[in-house]
Amino acid sequence: MEHEVAVAGEDLPAVEIKASPKLKPSANTAIKCLKCDKVYIFPADKDDCLAHLYMEHRLVIADVEDIALIEDYLQYWRKEFQDHEFEQYCTTMFLDQLPDGKYSKNEKYYLLCDILPQDFELRRRLRQKRLSEALERHQFELTDRTFSKECLFCRTVIKGLRADYLDHLFDKHFLLVGKPEKLVYVDELLDQLEENLNNLVCLYCEKIFKDRPTLKEHMRKKGHKRINPNRREYDKYFLVNYNRSSAALTSRKQKPRQQQRQPSSSVDLETGSVDFDKHFARPDSDGEQDSDWSDWAADGEPSSIKCLFCPHLGESFSALKEHMIAEHRMDFDQATSSLNFYQRVKVVNYLRRQLCMLRCASCDLQFDELDLLTEHMTQELHCGIGNRSCWDKPEFFFPYIENDGLLCVLDDSTGDDPEADVRIISEDSVAQINKEAEQLSLENFKL
Repeated sequence: MEHEVAVAGEDLPAVEIKASPKLKPSANTAIKCLKCDKVYIFPADKDDCLAHLYMEHRLVIADVEDIALIEDYLQYWRKEFQDHEFEQYCTTMFLDQLPDGKYSKNEKYYLLCDILPQDFELRRRLRQKRLSEALERHQFELTDRTFSKECLFCRTVIKGLRADYLDHLFDKHFLLVGKPEKLVYVDELLDQLEENLNNLVCLYCEKIFKDRPTLKEHMRKKGHKRINPNRREYDKYFLVNYNRSSAALTSRKQKPRQQQRQPSSSVDLETGSVDFDKHFARPDSDGEQDSDWSDWAADGEPSSIKCLFCPHLGESFSALKEHMIAEHRMDFDQATSSLNFYQRVKVVNYLRRQLCMLRCASCDLQFDELDLLTEHMTQELHCGIGNRSCWDKPEFFFPYIENDGLLCVLDDSTGDDPEADVRIISEDSVAQINKEAEQLSLENFKL
């Protein structure tokens, strides 16, 4: 498939630009690096471009996910940095590591953020420009009668307004996409939904099924005939997200789960976010309740737990510990008997990282293949938890692999003394210490 490639302009226009609504809502754009001539195709190469800026030029762009029209943003700063150095616009930071993570003293990095008034104004103008383009596109989609598309489920071809197509999806197939007056870039959204259905992917839980009838039955019984509200990729298709500030997004993320589940109106007045469950959810065609739970994983212990030193999957935690003793000569309970729960979490995440990076857990030796690493650790008896100075760091509080089953069962393991690190100081002792400190201070004052 051929893709249209447009080269972004070198400067951000000061006047308002009205894009033709008949153009495609998005296109691939060639973007040059801010400092060198390397070219990236956006949006596909966005992550590669940002990684290049960090690894090669040590430049970090703050809150890059909240920048509207990132292509125009980068082109604007490319022009500025052609005649100026990073120090004139960026905050300079000194870190004790190289971009690849190796230790090095006082390495200089640059942070480009909206603390700089020029950057703040640029981001504001880009948000306004994106909002104007979205509103113009939205108005075109509401009134354009040249739309024609075959239904996602049946062979019916709907012509006329896009609203008629969305109504057909709900009236005939009970697929909840959204209200036409609240959607934008509808054509792109429908193409994405069609691609997911063709790949036998559930629109809500995104599970993959063996055939289309099974997928349709799953979506009907589970009430999954709607899009996943937790996917940020869908934010661009809802008009309410174009006038939302980054502060509102941050406050939304920090809300407790219990508070988010409380009944509310369809639009949160504080954040401007849409309550998908209340705004779009409707009962199924036959009124059946969610009674079939055959494709849901059972609660409790995970179905499989990955070994800390090899790709083996244990059916249970006890079976995994027996495997590590037999194959790696490592008794997990004995090695972590003096550690509390949080320390064991650090150990697990540290060992996960070492294995993924093909490094020995004990001597930190690097290998090119997993088989060589496993053979080395077995022969040298290096299948352990490593030195405490290596894993006792705050960064290892966070899981290194997604849905790590071992972390889910650590709480049930032995050797966890919740009061091991708790020190209780008597209030009388504290009062006596404060009194002696106060008396000593007065004596020094008199001198």
